[in-house]
Amino acid sequence: MTDFHADHAPRWREDVSGQRFGADFIILDAEGNTLRGLNETAVEVWMLCDGTRTARALVEFVSQRHGWEVERVLPDTLKFLTELRRLGLIDALEEVR
Repeated sequence: MTDFHADHAPRWREDVSGQRFGADFIILDAEGNTLRGLNETAVEVWMLCDGTRTARALVEFVSQRHGWEVERVLPDTLKFLTELRRLGLIDALEEVR
């Protein structure tokens, strides 16, 4: 699977959900596979993966909230989105819905 691009809009797959269980945040797919151990920034990114903004716009939003530089945050976020896509947890929309 190719890398996630900044102009693609991340969107959760229909059969995937994310929930907080105490201090832990767990992403669960229909087959029962889980992803856990996300830090708070990763949870924030996950929560914004609704297909309404590109990855770059998502990073701009998160960066503005925390006072971070977009170009420093973008590469790590794209790596995270690439991994979520590789695991089958999100899709990469070529157009924002």
